[in-house]
Amino acid sequence: MIDTHIHFWRYQANDYAWISDEMPMLKQDRLPEHIVPLAQDLGVVAGMAVQARCDVAENAFLLNLAKENQWIKGIVGWLDLRSGSLKDDLAQFEHEPLMKGFRHIVQDEPNPAAYWSDQLFRDGVKFIQKQGFVYDLLCHQKDLGAVVDFARAIDDNWLILDHLGKPEFGTTGAFDDWKSHLNQLAKLPHVAVKISGLVTECGAHCSVDDIRPYVATALDLFGDGRVLFGSDWSVCTLTHDYQKVFDLFCATTHHFRQPENPFTENAKKIYGIEWTD
Repeated sequence: MIDTHIHFWRYQANDYAWISDEMPMLKQDRLPEHIVPLAQDLGVVAGMAVQARCDVAENAFLLNLAKENQWIKGIVGWLDLRSGSLKDDLAQFEHEPLMKGFRHIVQDEPNPAAYWSDQLFRDGVKFIQKQGFVYDLLCHQKDLGAVVDFARAIDDNWLILDHLGKPEFGTTGAFDDWKSHLNQLAKLPHVAVKISGLVTECGAHCSVDDIRPYVATALDLFGDGRVLFGSDWSVCTLTHDYQKVFDLFCATTHHFRQPENPFTENAKKIYGIEWTD
């Protein structure tokens, strides 16, 4: 298995304003030495580091971690995709083999739906796609409609929906609404999804039965070629430790991983990871 969604940081309050006082367990350094040994023991042979702050300094930080830890096989970094200097900003990573893509925390924008339709932002994503980079989509379920419109227009390379679009658990009618939007995304061959982040959305009580319908829907709609595994560590520790997240994933995908496991090959294909066992 390749874990395609891991967050690392050296904690500084000013750098991670989204880590609130209700998240004391995240207010500490989260580095490869804190998770790689356990992941390897579980058979997770490699991981990808995903940005956790919207700052260009994030790129150098994550790239340095990856160069020091061969277990990290790729980076999803951050750039201001609406910047007039995007071409120059991106140039420094065009020949950096560990930089696989970029992401912005759109869900935290004052009006996420408007951000997804912003033409400067769309042009920026199309530009990085044309240079061979993928883009990770981060949103809450309420903005999936805007993400569908975005994905229909931005199709020059892979788009990857993080955390299955953060479905709303326990809300009447929410599952059908979420499934409808996921079905629309699945019809776009350049869109893939990560089975990740569900435990945080579901809560500390999250069980196999809680997430099984969402995982089953993703597998049914996206098939065996466009689904990825991501733990969302360190954020997942708000409700579950790494092993529990891994166990839940295995329990809900066991039938799908027989006789062969597609998730590692999907990670290599979609993120362009040039690596073999």
